[in-house]
Amino acid sequence: MFTGGGEIANWSSDGLDRGHLGLMFGYGQADSNSDSRITGYSTRGKVDGYSAGVYGTWYSNNIDKTGLYVDSWAQYNWFNNEIQGQYIGTEKYNSDGVVLSLESGYTFQIMDNQAENKKAFIQPQAQVVWMNVSADDHTEGNNAQAMTTTVSGRGDGNIMTRLGVRAYLQGYHPIDEGKDRIFQPFIETNWIHNTKAFGANLNGVKVEQKGTRDLGELKLGVEGQLTKQFSVWSNVSQRLGGDGYSDTAGLVGMKYSF
Repeated sequence: MFTGGGEIANWSSDGLDRGHLGLMFGYGQADSNSDSRITGYSTRGKVDGYSAGVYGTWYSNNIDKTGLYVDSWAQYNWFNNEIQGQYIGTEKYNSDGVVLSLESGYTFQIMDNQAENKKAFIQPQAQVVWMNVSADDHTEGNNAQAMTTTVSGRGDGNIMTRLGVRAYLQGYHPIDEGKDRIFQPFIETNWIHNTKAFGANLNGVKVEQKGTRDLGELKLGVEGQLTKQFSVWSNVSQRLGGDGYSDTAGLVGMKYSF
């Protein structure tokens, strides 16, 4: 996955707060494999995704990022999808739509240990995301049985709400004094609610992912600024829901600012 963007405007009302407005874009590719315990059949999938959008962020204290913040973004997304079932040919279809997000939180500094170059913060957060990406209706052919299946997506128009809290440390080793190196380990917990379940209609038969309406999430990670322009991050997260739903994910990334 690759993302990029750039700030096109910024402003301040009192010299302490700061607003930022920018453009962003992205590209990603995902490959998947699934196996049915009931039928024994397997399926392979591939998705190429693209996005373009705009973001806006405001900090009440732009110096140390404490206090109130508001972050919002809007993206248009489009995807080229491929899926190949066992013993049948490859099927292709497209999906596209808009995603909107509004997030706000408040950052409290709870420790400032200047002797050890460490600070600690806690940040309650709330977010609302409107997801309106939908797939084109697709007629799947099954030449082996001379049958066709009409597939239409479910779940577009979903509203996801997230309530959570992040706690993190911020500091550097004495040998990095004056080198712009800062490391930030964190732990984050979230409660996530979706108004709709994602799935599909297959010839009118509803198939949807169970257990994702309400999710608990735990995330552990670290962010590091190596220079003023270059930073890296890594995290691992675990989500749990009803009906035995479980999802473990890991992410490693880097960022360079020009």
